[in-house]
Amino acid sequence: MSLRKTAISTISLSVSGNGVGEGASSLALDGGGEVRKKGLSLSMTSFFLVAQMAGAGFLALPRALADAGWLGIPMLLIFCISVAFAGTRLGRCWVILEERWPEYREPARQPYMEIAYKSLGNTGRKVTLWSVVLNLFGSTTVFIILISEMISGVISSLEVGDCTITKCQLVIIVGVCMIPITWLGTPKDFWQASVLAVVSTLVAVVVIIVTIFVERDTLPENPVYPNPTVTSFSLGFGAILFAFGGAAVFPTIQNDMKDRSEFWKSVIVGFLGILAMYLPVGITGYVMYGNEVDNNILQAVDPSIPVIVAIALEIVNLMCTYIISLNPVAQSVEEILSIPDNFGWKRCLLRTAMVVLQMIICLAVPDFGLILNLIGGSLITLCTFILPPLMYMKLIDQKSEPGWPVRSMPRWERIYLVEIMIVGIIGGISSTISAFQAIITASLDQSCFIEFGCS
Repeated sequence: MSLRKTAISTISLSVSGNGVGEGASSLALDGGGEVRKKGLSLSMTSFFLVAQMAGAGFLALPRALADAGWLGIPMLLIFCISVAFAGTRLGRCWVILEERWPEYREPARQPYMEIAYKSLGNTGRKVTLWSVVLNLFGSTTVFIILISEMISGVISSLEVGDCTITKCQLVIIVGVCMIPITWLGTPKDFWQASVLAVVSTLVAVVVIIVTIFVERDTLPENPVYPNPTVTSFSLGFGAILFAFGGAAVFPTIQNDMKDRSEFWKSVIVGFLGILAMYLPVGITGYVMYGNEVDNNILQAVDPSIPVIVAIALEIVNLMCTYIISLNPVAQSVEEILSIPDNFGWKRCLLRTAMVVLQMIICLAVPDFGLILNLIGGSLITLCTFILPPLMYMKLIDQKSEPGWPVRSMPRWERIYLVEIMIVGIIGGISSTISAFQAIITASLDQSCFIEFGCS
């Protein structure tokens, strides 16, 4: 994984940026000790799936429900079921590849891209590749803003001279601190980050719910729940989908299982675990705050000691995810530009430029929720709602060759998969348009370039 030639493969397993599951996936490529030799069990696979998805997305769920209105709650459930179902079919895609092409019975470096290639051809593979690359770049951009917001919330009263440290200034500080770390090669054997992802999310979930109920006397007495508009509902769509992103990593985790045909069971267990964390936070935050809920629910509660601990865990979680997720993007660009894979000034210059570009985006639109909505409505929709059902149906419909096991699909399943794709296409387009409009408005009103400096 430290070699540049594996850049494309690491992209296929580092999508989303929602959790630190990327570290779990590196287990497949870097040896992973005994886990690699023995293969992942069903329970361990489920754990890695939870780690992959658990992260920044859940912090925006209360705001997403506020944008979508009460319909957001059933939408959250429907999205969970639909993404899980699409994930099981993505797992079947790899089983089909093993049945038809013996070379896939060994662990592959880029399973998601291989599925895209065998089902959609070379063009489909390129579209999939760049969707994941842009997804990673956008998701890691969200992390810079989110880390800056959380630090700003904790030290909002801290003054340096005559100046207050603002979120915009923290964006620069966080970005500058990240730059030298991105110069390093891809972290090896970093699967322990998956444990950190799950632990930090669980702690944050418990702290948020307990704090909200402890502080209920200080919350709005009569929360307002306005009916959603087309624009707000579309934004809620993107934010909810962002929380369930990460489907492109599923085949990579599946590749490390003892029995890959049992992957669907791990998907069900993993999504039940995710739902057990997401529903309480989303519903509690929305019911108690109504339309006044913040984009980041951790920012909505008072910064008590437990909240500060939860924020600190999330910051460490996001920093680890940022480094791991941005690295394969940098590696792929280095491959295109023929930059040596060893440490050198060209690598440092390129990766510095990438972080600086992200900082410029963050300063132009210093609201993590808006970029999160854009990524969720466009790239994650494509990688999670559209490509998996399409690839599965394409593989099922391919003409049988001698020796291929006969595969068929019930009509209800095809209808459901088509419905998932239609919802993804319509919702993704409307969410992307709404997110673009919101970003343009925010760039005019909230941009750090308008009022930057000391207040």
